[in-house]
Amino acid sequence: MVSKIEDLNYMVSLYCPGECLNCSIWESDKATITKYELNLTAFEKSLKSKALQNVSYFDLTAGESQLSSKYVAVVRLIAAHFPDAIIHTNISGWYPKKHLEVTQECLKYVKPQNFRIDVSLDGNRENYSKVRLVKDGFEKVMESIALLKPLNIQLRTTMIIYKENYKDIPWVYDFATTNKLGYFFGYARNASLLKNLDLEYNYTQEHLREIETLLEQINWLIPRREANWLWAKSIYENCIPEFNCFMGEQALVIDPYGNVFPCNDLLPQLNMGNLQEFDGDLDKLLEHKQAKEVLQKVKNRECQPCGMLCAHKIEFPWGKQAGLL
Repeated sequence: MVSKIEDLNYMVSLYCPGECLNCSIWESDKATITKYELNLTAFEKSLKSKALQNVSYFDLTAGESQLSSKYVAVVRLIAAHFPDAIIHTNISGWYPKKHLEVTQECLKYVKPQNFRIDVSLDGNRENYSKVRLVKDGFEKVMESIALLKPLNIQLRTTMIIYKENYKDIPWVYDFATTNKLGYFFGYARNASLLKNLDLEYNYTQEHLREIETLLEQINWLIPRREANWLWAKSIYENCIPEFNCFMGEQALVIDPYGNVFPCNDLLPQLNMGNLQEFDGDLDKLLEHKQAKEVLQKVKNRECQPCGMLCAHKIEFPWGKQAGLL
């Protein structure tokens, strides 16, 4: 049977020392949070599985993944087994020289056009500092962009939209287009991974109308992106619809410790198994009873209502998420 899995999200490490408004990962002790991470031998073995034979996109994420000592090795292994795949990483931009050094090393193994970095840019200097709480964070992001741009990789700015910064949507768009960068707009969410389940957003209808108007003004809400905004809005309005989800079937997530999930909400009831317990054999893990039961739960919508805005293999009542197009 031909595998339908197209995308793999590997959370290299949850370690991140940078303080942000919407995340509490930075409060975790480094030694504790990195202690039981998946070893590279098991990760490489998983890359040889039949389940991943058609994967064309690898997302390396979680905390500040480029700070991990394993990051370059992970990129090298992926490039060796999937030379034409896109490798994507989101970074804070707070470590300019480190980001440059790591990216230059990765480009020894990956074609620049296949290496994508998203740099978080959540508004202009004033509003950025309300969301990203690292001293001189904005200036460090600007430095990282200046250092990375000459490498000719796929470089994008990413803005997560909050009440504190949404009026800067046009500013981020103008900055990206003026500097010939890609750009992406995402939406604030709650997740156990971010340790922010108690955080309330409390958008008013006026907030939502203004955000939508600004996104329309920059032509962001084209059909393949509109579904994601409507999903976010339904979360903020507490009226999330049920939908058909193909996460787990068409995309997989491996957390830093080797646990396999359908999506990166990492719900305990959706843990498909741990790679280290299967000696890195992903095919064997996916054939196990536990994994099959999880896929059935997803199909039966037992994990809904869902606010996991990063999930992308989804068919809504109002249209498909971008990952299905």
